[in-house]
Amino acid sequence: MIWKKNKEEIKSIPVKLNKGEAKFVNDLRKFLDRNKNLLGGIDIFLLRNLSRKGIGFFIGSGFYPDFIIWVKNGNTQNMIFIDPKGIRNLGNFNDDKIQLCVSGIKEIENKVNEELERKGEPVSLTLDAFIISVSSYDDIRNTFGEGRHTKEEFEKHNILFQEDETYIKKIFEKAGVI
Repeated sequence: MIWKKNKEEIKSIPVKLNKGEAKFVNDLRKFLDRNKNLLGGIDIFLLRNLSRKGIGFFIGSGFYPDFIIWVKNGNTQNMIFIDPKGIRNLGNFNDDKIQLCVSGIKEIENKVNEELERKGEPVSLTLDAFIISVSSYDDIRNTFGEGRHTKEEFEKHNILFQEDETYIKKIFEKAGVI
């Protein structure tokens, strides 16, 4: 999906989206349509990452986020990696994918910006990563970790719940876009 100066184009490759991915794309579109004034001169692109062929991160295991939101605002660029998924099997906040979203992505951001600066590139890049839980908070709160985590603790670990009507806004706020 491309959102640029009131023009929108949607093309998905591969074509089929699962239910959580489709909801994310639709929720993002609604947010962008409702917040045109807030996002004025910003260009926003939504890229679908190819599974096991696209951009991946390797910590203990490979992690290929389903989507990349690329935000371009002058010389400032944000790349936001998004993975809508069920989180029951992640176990706890020490999971590699969650740790990438919390701190690993910032380590990568620092290295990339150091390299850009070394090359004299006039670009500032911010990287963020989020897991969007397609499972409801009520469904997982008693089974995730020790079963005592608040929604706020999940959000501190960049896990947002798709059932939360403001989750798209939270992505853009936490990433410093708005």
